[in-house]
Amino acid sequence: MKALLTWLNRLFAGSQNGPQPTLPNSSSPSKKSSTPAPSTNASATSEAKASEWQADPRSEKNLATVVPQLQKLGRELLRRLAAEGLTFKVTSGNRTQAEQDALYAQGRTKPGKVVTWTRKSRHIGGRAIDLTLFSGKNPVWDSKHYDRAGAIGEELGLVWGGRWRGGKTDRPHFELPA
Repeated sequence: MKALLTWLNRLFAGSQNGPQPTLPNSSSPSKKSSTPAPSTNASATSEAKASEWQADPRSEKNLATVVPQLQKLGRELLRRLAAEGLTFKVTSGNRTQAEQDALYAQGRTKPGKVVTWTRKSRHIGGRAIDLTLFSGKNPVWDSKHYDRAGAIGEELGLVWGGRWRGGKTDRPHFELPA
């Protein structure tokens, strides 16, 4: 508003023969342009960034361990989240049975917090990934953004662990349907 008032004051105070002032970021009123002004729409800017988007090395390493269909869907999920300004990374892909057994032992027969309730995960065989939200280099575990990731994952046809029933939800988990 202040820029508009300044421009109007200059317009009416200036001489008839001098150059006419222009609004900031506008073309001269005396010249007509057939080229539209560049868009300042935030979603257009986000989409432009998303079109140049590439998965981070950690995500690529983990995606390389899962089946090709999940690799493609995982990248698209990450791309869409990045277009919304969210930084998620694929922190787990395929696991061996021994790796799953070790996770299952955590919080039971080994120190640590319980992180899984099954020894028969879809990670075994490369049909599941886990995503983690990051703020800088720090993982964020409790965030509404996992719900957004879940909604996008479901739009893509993935099964989201945040929708599981029986008190055993796993919000970072995405898998191909059985």
